Amino acid sequence: MQQWRMTEMEKLHIMEQLRAEELCTRKARLYLNQTRDPAIQGLLQQCIDKGQRHISALNNLLQDAGLPRMAQH
Repeated sequence: MQQWRMTEMEKLHIMEQLRAEELCTRKARLYLNQTRDPAIQGLLQQCIDKGQRHISALNNLLQDAGLPRMAQH
């Protein structure tokens, strides 16, 4: 893929959003492990899946700009 220049501000915003998505996903996993209600488990799993997709998309933006991917938890 062709690399494009990302401003420092754009990089900071993406990294901040990545941290927020990772935190949200970790919390949803914690809650998933604590609940026994199948309906709530299903909703939490959807949140986890969506968070993982967001994390992947944000990491792809960083990679497309020639920056290293952040670690995923």
